[in-house]
Amino acid sequence: MKVKPNVTSFIAAAAFCMLGTSALAHQLWIVGKSEGVLKADTVYGHNFPNPEEIKESRLVLFEPVQVYGENYHEVLTQKGANYHFETQKALPEGTYILENYYKPTAWSEKADGEWEMGKTRKDIDGEVKSCGIYDMHGKAIVTVGNDDGAFAMKPLDTHLEITPMAKASDIVVDKLLKFKITKDGKPAKMVEITGFYEGYSDNARMSTPFYAKSDFKGEFQFRPLHAGLWYLYSIVKTEGTADCEVRQQEASLSFYVKDK
Repeated sequence: MKVKPNVTSFIAAAAFCMLGTSALAHQLWIVGKSEGVLKADTVYGHNFPNPEEIKESRLVLFEPVQVYGENYHEVLTQKGANYHFETQKALPEGTYILENYYKPTAWSEKADGEWEMGKTRKDIDGEVKSCGIYDMHGKAIVTVGNDDGAFAMKPLDTHLEITPMAKASDIVVDKLLKFKITKDGKPAKMVEITGFYEGYSDNARMSTPFYAKSDFKGEFQFRPLHAGLWYLYSIVKTEGTADCEVRQQEASLSFYVKDK
């Protein structure tokens, strides 16, 4: 199926290009599937949904991967590659939310273009070109068996977060759906959200198949034009302090869109 032209692509691209001016450049997602046990990968990089080894020095920046279900919670165990995690046993039929989190971390760019992790202006001798504190919150919807996906509509009420207002089973190609974006459970008003599906582009900053802006209730509409694995992404930048002038929060939600 061809994707219909989207006149807002250039607007969304501009929003994503802001990433290129930060120390992060990386984005954060989580993807997972049930294969006996539930298996999950933290995708920290540029190439959704393909994970890559995380630098040893940055592992401390991530909270443990967790999974939530109806009356269920488990901290996953890292196995093999440092981005890969698994549950202890197979999960019963149901819908689950996988979560990862890149903790608030200061990044400062020095005059020579080098970046310092965990340091603000007061920690660095000499000129500092810019300083920001960044965190990223990833979620993924995973359905085990024939569950209707209602649990996917339950927000975790932490960090910047994107949540569907429809059951996972209702996320179907060409169906108009409502989602909401919140910060610590409260509506994130008038923020931009972009969306991509697996394989859309090797350079997601150039265009996007989906763009929206939340209303004053933090809600927005999403109509997927392609089946398969998707993610929605948002970046919210606010003013920091004199010591570190930028505060940036990011959120992703990964999920499958079914064909008609």
